[in-house]
Amino acid sequence: MSSQKIDLSQLNPEQLNAVKQQFDQELQHFSQSLQALVVAKNKFIECIADVKSISKPENNEQPLLIPASASLYISGTIKDNSKFMVDIGTGYYVEKNAEEAVAFYQKKVDKLNQESIQIQNIIKEKSQSSMAIENQIRQTAIKLHHDRATQASTQA
Repeated sequence: MSSQKIDLSQLNPEQLNAVKQQFDQELQHFSQSLQALVVAKNKFIECIADVKSISKPENNEQPLLIPASASLYISGTIKDNSKFMVDIGTGYYVEKNAEEAVAFYQKKVDKLNQESIQIQNIIKEKSQSSMAIENQIRQTAIKLHHDRATQASTQA
């Protein structure tokens, strides 16, 4: 991320509006990215809860429905609730025991938490910059209005 400083007082109203628009677009992009991280983090948190729930001794041999498609399920039974096939990305699955699976997903949650904090800091910085630009736009508008009023009164 480049931190290029711009002297807002040197920009005309059109340039200020263009810079404001750019900051607003960046804010929207980072906000959407943060939302996507939250969705992913919640998915991994749900995986942790599922592993912990399924791996309880009383859940061995429990019946369950296995999704075959978005609206089609097949009856099944848990045969070994101590082993899990974990999606490690790009279509690869690795067998892990409950403790390893929880640790894997917790690592993912921790990483997403760190990334979320970074994006929240960027959003905060961009929001402050956007407010500074808005203030400069107001000040420029007030100055232009004052200059026009002064010019009109000197011509009269």
